[in-house]
Amino acid sequence: MATYAIGDIHGCEKSLIALLEKISPSGNDELWFCGDLVNRGPSSANCIRLIRSLKIKTVCVLGNHDFYLLAAAAKACSPINSPNILSFLKESDKNQMVDWIRQQPLAHVRDKTILVHAGIFPAWDINSITSLSEEVSKNLKSDSWKQFISELWGDYPNYWNDNLKGSERFRAIVNGFTRIRFITPDEKLNYSEKGAPSEAEAPLIPWFSHKKLADLKYRFVFGHWSRLGLLVRPKLLALDTGCVWGGYLTAARLEDNKIFTQQFVD
Repeated sequence: MATYAIGDIHGCEKSLIALLEKISPSGNDELWFCGDLVNRGPSSANCIRLIRSLKIKTVCVLGNHDFYLLAAAAKACSPINSPNILSFLKESDKNQMVDWIRQQPLAHVRDKTILVHAGIFPAWDINSITSLSEEVSKNLKSDSWKQFISELWGDYPNYWNDNLKGSERFRAIVNGFTRIRFITPDEKLNYSEKGAPSEAEAPLIPWFSHKKLADLKYRFVFGHWSRLGLLVRPKLLALDTGCVWGGYLTAARLEDNKIFTQQFVD
């Protein structure tokens, strides 16, 4: 059995199909998706349909654009400036696809590997990662998910504290898992800086460079950060290589780090 992790798809159905042909997974393999399955690209609905139709095991974690779609479906925000989201919401099977999306977690942990969309707050240990993901998932799966999603919008609090309650707590959890790139040394999120680490001004550092994570005996697999690009390290695997911007859709076989790439063809 092999496990293939795939970076941000963003509705690029043709690129995904071509990449899957290169990977050629067998029935016992697993496909892990780093989130942001939808938006920006031309075929968000078809990407969801394709992933749901696969005959092998798939694991998908939620990204910030997936949450945006859920918020639009719940009428918690207006997608007036997002034609791809508007198109998705006109599909006849949109409710089934939305229900499937909200069943997906924020984090997936297997053995010594952690799959997330963007990253984590350095203060989180492995127990926090799994329990906080489950806190959000429980609400997303509930009948009151629309009210829950309407309370998630906002940049603050931009830090983590175990004593956070209610909507502030859930907002911090979701932003940590789906939006984090740079942080300050005291672990506050910076949302405005989206460039490569070499372009950031002090004291900003990539979330994964914080000293608190040095002793965590797990490997992170994530996407979200196209300007970071492909990064392969013993404890890090970054897979967003900007397919929707005309770059590549990238997959990695976790067992041996073999890389598969497909140039944008949508």
